[in-house]
Amino acid sequence: MQRIYWSKNFIKGVPFSNGSGYSNPEVDRLLEQAAIENDASRRVRLFREVQGIVGRDVPVINLASPVFLTISNKRAHGHSLTANGVEASLADAYVDA
Repeated sequence: MQRIYWSKNFIKGVPFSNGSGYSNPEVDRLLEQAAIENDASRRVRLFREVQGIVGRDVPVINLASPVFLTISNKRAHGHSLTANGVEASLADAYVDA
């Protein structure tokens, strides 16, 4: 959330930063507080507050969502070990001979 909605993370030309240029001082304050909060339940409350504000402000509307498909064979191993699936590295992939 912080990289998308924190106003100090607007870095032109850098993917996955605050590309919309969204700026809300209260969201910034809550994100900064959550980043240093040690109490997990308090951190959850802070992020819920951020979600509420962002939900009302609607700084970003996703118009498309990619469909990720993986084609596999029982001889193939190590091909999609992370949540990134097919976008993950195939460095550990191998096929049984």
